[in-house]
Amino acid sequence: MQTFPTMYRGFIHCFTSTFRQVGLSGLYKGATPALIANISENAVLFLSYGLCQDAIRFVSRMDKGAQLSDIQKASAGSLASIFSSIAICPTELVKCRLQAMHEMEATGKIASGQRRTVWSVVKTVLKTNGPLGFYQGLTSTMAREIPGYFCFFGAYELCRSKFAQHMGTDKDGIGYLPLMFSGGFGGACLWLMIYPIDCVKSRIQVYSLTGRQEGFMKTFMGIIRTEEKNSGSLGCFGWLLVLISLLFITATFPITLFMCVKIVKEYERAVIFRLGRITDRKPKGPGLFFVLPCTDTFVKVDLRTVSFDIPPQEILTRDSVTVSVDGVVYFRINCPISSVANVSNAHSSTRLLAQTTLRNVLGTKNLAELLSDREGISLSMQASLDDATDPWGIKVERVEIKDVKLPQQLQRAMAAEAEATREARAKIISAEGEMNASRALKEASLIIAESPSGLQLRYLQTLTSIAAEKNSTIIFPLPIDILQNFMKRE
Repeated sequence: MQTFPTMYRGFIHCFTSTFRQVGLSGLYKGATPALIANISENAVLFLSYGLCQDAIRFVSRMDKGAQLSDIQKASAGSLASIFSSIAICPTELVKCRLQAMHEMEATGKIASGQRRTVWSVVKTVLKTNGPLGFYQGLTSTMAREIPGYFCFFGAYELCRSKFAQHMGTDKDGIGYLPLMFSGGFGGACLWLMIYPIDCVKSRIQVYSLTGRQEGFMKTFMGIIRTEEKNSGSLGCFGWLLVLISLLFITATFPITLFMCVKIVKEYERAVIFRLGRITDRKPKGPGLFFVLPCTDTFVKVDLRTVSFDIPPQEILTRDSVTVSVDGVVYFRINCPISSVANVSNAHSSTRLLAQTTLRNVLGTKNLAELLSDREGISLSMQASLDDATDPWGIKVERVEIKDVKLPQQLQRAMAAEAEATREARAKIISAEGEMNASRALKEASLIIAESPSGLQLRYLQTLTSIAAEKNSTIIFPLPIDILQNFMKRE
C-alpha cells in the first residue's frame, strides 16, 4: 500500500486481494530477510548504543559510568541508529522487493514470470548494480532511523522516569506492566516519526527494480504532488493513523490481558465489585479469576491470623489504683465480604476496639484480681471483642495480658508490706520453737525428779562429753543432795 496506493481501496481490500492471488504464503513474502534485518539491526543497534553512550559522556565531559539524562540516552540511541542503518539497508531492500514484486508485475513495470525468492532478488541486485546496489535507499534509511530512534529511546526513558517518579522507586523497580507500556509508547512514537520517511524509502527500494531511482527529496516531493491531490487518498500519510492505532492495540493488548487475569494465593480471597456492587456473595479464590476492565474492581483479603500489640493503657481499677497494662490480640478474617463491605478498615478498627475493651474490662477488677486472674480477664476480653467484631467478619482467636506495671510508690509499699509479713512470720516461728523447747525441758525435769539416780547418770554423761573436748580445765559438778545436807545443818 506504500508503493502502490492506487491499486487497493484499503487494508481489507489489500489483504483479501493478496490472499486470493498468491495465497497465505504471499502474506509472508520477505519474512526471511525481515527476520535477518531485525536480528542484525537490533544486534548492531544495542551494541552501538552502549558505545554511543560512552561517546556522549566523553563529549559532555562526564565520568565513565555516570548516569545519563533521558535526552542524552535518546541522543545515544539516535547516534547508534546510523550503524544499524548500514546493517539493515541490504535486507530491507530484498524484503521490499519481494513484497512488491506481484504489484510490479501487475502494473507492467517488470516482466512477469520472475522467480520470487530471496536468492533470485540477491542475484538480480548483484548482476545489475553490484554490491553497492544493496545500499540503494541508504540515505532514506538513515533519515528514517536517526529521528525515529531518538523518539523511541527518548519516549521509552521518559516514560520509565515518570513511572519511577510516580511510584517512588528507581527505573529498574517499576515492574513489568509499566515497562511494557513504556516500550509500547516508545514504539508508537518511533513509527509516528518514521512512517512518512519509511514510505519514501520503500518507494526508492522497490522502484529501483526498473532502473535508477530518483533521490530522497525528489521521491518525497513526488509523493506530495501526485498522491495528496487524489481525493480520498492520503499517500504515505494515509495509513499513518491506522498504523498507530494497530501499534497501540498491539502494545496495550498484553497490558489489557494482565488487567483482566488475576491470581490470588491460597490464603487470600478477592471481593469483586462491578459498577459498585458486589458481583457474588462468595469471594473468589484461591487461584485464577477474571475481571472486566473499567467496570470491575476487586479487594484482596488476607485470611491468615494476624497479631498486634495493644499499647500500654493507663487504667483505674475498681479499688482506685492506677496501673499500666498492655496486651496482644490474635485474630483472623473469616468472612471477606463482611470485612470489606461493613467496615472501612477492619484491622485498624479492631486495634482501636481492643484498646477500649481492655480499659472497660480491667476497670471492673480490683488490683488483686488483676494480678492473680489474668486468664479470666483474657477470656472475658476475647468474648467481648469477638461479639463486637462479628459483624465485621472477624474472629478473635486469643487475647493475652502481657505486662502490668504498678506505680513506684505502690511497688515500694507492697514490698514493705511483704517484708513486714515475712518478719512477723519469722518471729512467730521462733516463739513457737522456744515454747516447744520449754515444754520438752519441763517434761524432762519431771522425769528426772522421779528417779534421783537418773540425775547422777546425767552428771556422768556430761563429764564424759567434757572430757572428750580435750579441755585443760574440768569442772566437776557437786551433787545437789550433799548441799542439801549442809543446808539442813545450818
